Amino acid sequence: MGIHASPTCVISMENAEGYLIGEPHKGMRSMFFMMNEACLSVGLEGLALSEAAYQAALDFSKDRRQGRSLNRERNDPNAEADCILVHPDVRRMLLKVRSTNEAMRGLTFYVANNIDISHNHPDEAKRQQAEDIVSLLTPVVKSFFTDIGFLNTSEAMQVCGGIGYTTEWPIEQYMRDVRIAMIYEGTNHIQALDLVGRKLLIDGGRLIRTFGAEFGALLASVKGDERLTEFAKPTQDAFNTLTQLTMFLASNAPKDPELAAAVASAYLNVFGSAAFAFSWLHQCKYAVEQEDDFAKTKIKMARFYFRHVHPEIEARKQIVLNGKDAMMDFDESEF
Repeated sequence: MGIHASPTCVISMENAEGYLIGEPHKGMRSMFFMMNEACLSVGLEGLALSEAAYQAALDFSKDRRQGRSLNRERNDPNAEADCILVHPDVRRMLLKVRSTNEAMRGLTFYVANNIDISHNHPDEAKRQQAEDIVSLLTPVVKSFFTDIGFLNTSEAMQVCGGIGYTTEWPIEQYMRDVRIAMIYEGTNHIQALDLVGRKLLIDGGRLIRTFGAEFGALLASVKGDERLTEFAKPTQDAFNTLTQLTMFLASNAPKDPELAAAVASAYLNVFGSAAFAFSWLHQCKYAVEQEDDFAKTKIKMARFYFRHVHPEIEARKQIVLNGKDAMMDFDESEF
């Protein structure tokens, strides 16, 4: 379907003899330790293809002319039709892609900085805290970035219409290439199980407490700054939602592992949404101190994100709280 540069094939192991490496029933734990770097790289693949698709769709939207703007002030007097970038839904699609790309990019730098700290900081406690943050966010980066990357690439194709589906434009290739990222190096649901079943439980929740402390410190650092209120409030709400759902899982999952598995993907998506809000607030904290066009556009992009994309966290929250019953109440014969 995609990644044709990779010599992918099926290998038959019918007469091969397998050798156990490590302790029995501990393979998943060992595998994830080995795969951490690969998981982060695959998450970046989702971001990279999403960004490439955005740039191709943006170029198309500026070149393609069709219809007139509903706002006459935007009409091009020198042409019989306006470029499709004037149309509200085209803007919605492009801005959704760009605003989530910028959230992913900000979170990528945050994780990368913590990788550096975990390797190089002279204080062992600081190194451990940074390592905890990287470990916690690795399944979020791998899963949420590739989910969003796939959806964004599809949105970019939609901007281009029928021609986006053809080989004349590169997005159809990006669409084929990005889909595998949700599967290899641990499927996205496996990443969610790793987050809920392992990362949240390590040392009584040490990892989530460490990240929560950084989240809380960011919120405290912008408290009272009226320039950031419109971004800080939904970010605080997202932090509260993440805390609420983490406590929900901590209370119920040990008694009902099936519940944890049923809502793990939805919980990871809530975590991703909260992390995106964290990323955007961090960027806005510095952007409001600048006067250049880049900073002004950054604030406008954050405003779009919090008003038109971030509210999805409420639906994801409700899915977690709805639990497993409506999902697991079917007999096999009813499928």
